Amino acid sequence: MKPFALLLPAILLFCACGKKQVSPQDFVSMTDEFVRSTLALSPVTATAAGYHEHQGASLDEKLDDWTPAGVEARRRHWRAWQDRLRRLDPQTLGPQERADLALMLNLCEAGLFELDVEQAWRNNPAVYVELLGNALFTPYTLEYAPAEKRWQHIIARLEAAPAFLEAARANLVSSNPVWTQTAIEENDGTVGLVEKEFPPKVPATLRERYGRAAARAAESMRAFNAHLKALKDAGPDGWRLGAEKYGRKFQLTFRGLAAPDQLLAEAEKELIEVRRHMFKVALPLHAKYYPAHRDPVDLNLIVGEVLEKIAQKHSKPEKYFEDAQKTLDEAREFVRNNGDRIVPLPPNDNLKIIETPPFMRGVYAVGGFNPAPPLQPSLGAWYWLTPIPADWPRERVESKLREYNIYGLRLLTIHEAIPGHWLQFEYAAQVEPAPRRVLRSLFGDGAYIEGWAVYATDLMVREGYLDRDPELALTHSKQLLRAIANAILDIRLHTKGMTDQEALDLMTQRTFQESEEAQAKLRRAKLGSCQLPTYFAGFQAWKRLRAAAERKAGPGFRPGEFHQNALRQGALPMAELAAILGLSLEAPPAEPAAAR
Repeated sequence: MKPFALLLPAILLFCACGKKQVSPQDFVSMTDEFVRSTLALSPVTATAAGYHEHQGASLDEKLDDWTPAGVEARRRHWRAWQDRLRRLDPQTLGPQERADLALMLNLCEAGLFELDVEQAWRNNPAVYVELLGNALFTPYTLEYAPAEKRWQHIIARLEAAPAFLEAARANLVSSNPVWTQTAIEENDGTVGLVEKEFPPKVPATLRERYGRAAARAAESMRAFNAHLKALKDAGPDGWRLGAEKYGRKFQLTFRGLAAPDQLLAEAEKELIEVRRHMFKVALPLHAKYYPAHRDPVDLNLIVGEVLEKIAQKHSKPEKYFEDAQKTLDEAREFVRNNGDRIVPLPPNDNLKIIETPPFMRGVYAVGGFNPAPPLQPSLGAWYWLTPIPADWPRERVESKLREYNIYGLRLLTIHEAIPGHWLQFEYAAQVEPAPRRVLRSLFGDGAYIEGWAVYATDLMVREGYLDRDPELALTHSKQLLRAIANAILDIRLHTKGMTDQEALDLMTQRTFQESEEAQAKLRRAKLGSCQLPTYFAGFQAWKRLRAAAERKAGPGFRPGEFHQNALRQGALPMAELAAILGLSLEAPPAEPAAAR
């Protein structure tokens, strides 16, 4: 021990001396090279990002390469960049450059973790199904070029689909029932696009070529589904990541924001506090709705009965999209009139509501958001709303509409659109220089992104949206419970052997979710890991950040200005964002989520 201890200072001195200094301009060039070379590994992502050509080759006509050579190219990419970035001296960089460096290094480590440890590419067929679906759907909806040109890109990708799926078949060694069934359902959705939705819209000059390509691609997709049904079954628990791998992935996802057990303890404590708050809000509403009831003391009964009354105020299946559009207009107007307390609206108005693509409905069972390309920010941004299937039985339809009642649908719109994800990404689209904008938009921090959407929803309710309607407040608290439960579910399911029934009981009994919502969330938790806790962890971090800003500014604190400054940095890890703003995340939140 002692000889090594004597040598350590000299080793550290040598390492420090070997670090490379780089000018701000050279660092921007390096970031640009990192972003473009990373996008070139995934032509599907590149198209969505607005990056269409790499070193003279069109990316829009290609699919991602998951052959053995393609996998090895990814591995070389991440290792080479990791070595190159580690040689830089962070002390010679400014705070913005240090934040980007930390982000790129984390991406390298996460990329290698996925390739060599988690290996979804060997075990999760949905990886390939969703890639192929996005490869076709993005040129169909995103108007980055004239329509005929984009149809040529779609056809080229259809022509490449059989080889792509053949590589996928060679890679996949096993799966589990949840992943396999989801991939089959989503793949069927892509077949529907290719065979039903696309053909009437193909330009006449391309129909013959499209027909040939579509027929071969659809045949390959159906053969892929047949292959999945015969794939080795990893068992009913094959989706669980396990404590060791989960801990490593959690660290890469949250970048020191919290450890799994720490976040779990915080979430379980907060769940109790929010439930107590809901009881207080529900009591006067319960007395109004159930005047004959006497001495209400049971929390689940009182809150549950009030939520039952609220749930009955919902849309109809045929008006679901129309009502969502109204909520979008309503939220936009409220933010426009309260920008000083929330955040000023960005100038661009490129947001549209569309149906969630069929090949993404396994993960986005309710809805989602797809931002405008960071390299072409003037193009469309999409608020995805998942339609209610026509063949659903009445009970499932009613369950979903009750969950997304007139208040739940409003809160969903706020989260996904204004002032949630859409507004956040629109501010991120203003980040300069462009390489920094693309880096932080495409590879941004999940806790920042989802945390902002939860925080922004909370902010709207606090600032008087819907005239401080107590029914909205109670529904919002239920949504907070869902964000809290997301963290509990993910950690307990993947590391502590939580059963399906325990998960469903948590959601339906402790957090008042409808059965349809709970079943969809359980499936989502099994489809991935470490994403669901980003809502709660990020929300807590945004509150700590605001509390620090309030203390620093004192009476002169301006909420809208603070939010605008934070959003203008793009989706950085929360600790890096705090450093750039001259704040600290160490202070506790100004108040618990329940204290309203």
